[in-house]
Amino acid sequence: MSVRSMFFKRYTVWLPQAWLLVMFVLFVGILLFVGFRGFGFFLAQTNPIHAEYLVVEGWQDEQGLQQALFIFNEPTNKYKYLITTGGPNTQWGQKAWSNYADKSAQYFVSHGIAAAKVISIPSPASAQNRTYLSAVMVRDWFARKSIKVNALDVFSQGVHARRTRLLYELALPASSIGVYASEPEGYQLSRWWKTSQGSKAVLTEWIAFIWTICFFEPGAVGSHEEKWGSIISE
Repeated sequence: MSVRSMFFKRYTVWLPQAWLLVMFVLFVGILLFVGFRGFGFFLAQTNPIHAEYLVVEGWQDEQGLQQALFIFNEPTNKYKYLITTGGPNTQWGQKAWSNYADKSAQYFVSHGIAAAKVISIPSPASAQNRTYLSAVMVRDWFARKSIKVNALDVFSQGVHARRTRLLYELALPASSIGVYASEPEGYQLSRWWKTSQGSKAVLTEWIAFIWTICFFEPGAVGSHEEKWGSIISE
């Protein structure tokens, strides 16, 4: 027995033919490309439950609020109340409203929804995780009113919708959450990579969605940790 055979053993390794390797690479490339094209539709999820409450993220532009207004007024929907959410108004210039929840609530009232049906639930300033904090504020409002909410729908802006639904599910684990995504302005979901606006929106939101799944730790329901991003003055 040679010294080499004492430490090594010969194996037969089968390698694919060159043409098979090329076909495999092309197949994987096609799958990745098809998935890449579908990122926009995946993130802009629309899957409502048609509950009594429709929650609208109030920071959206007027086009998004107009779409939410149409959904609330749609005769086939049976929404009884529209809830607006949002933190401090950070827009430049004169600020008639201190927060997006009140600002969007006034928009809906001025466009025909009875004031008694519009509920504004503002959020405090937050370092991050603003959508989750808004969901916590909604949950706490129901708790203060002693209302048991089994289901609600959330209207979000475009590709932000799927992450919004995920965060609301985390904040309201006892409720079923449906979601609407507004139609994006400035690009098409089917061709989002054709414009810088679409590319920025989809890729940024995709990274944020993956980060939320992998790393976001909201803390136990009702604990101080779930509001750790809040900046509230004493």
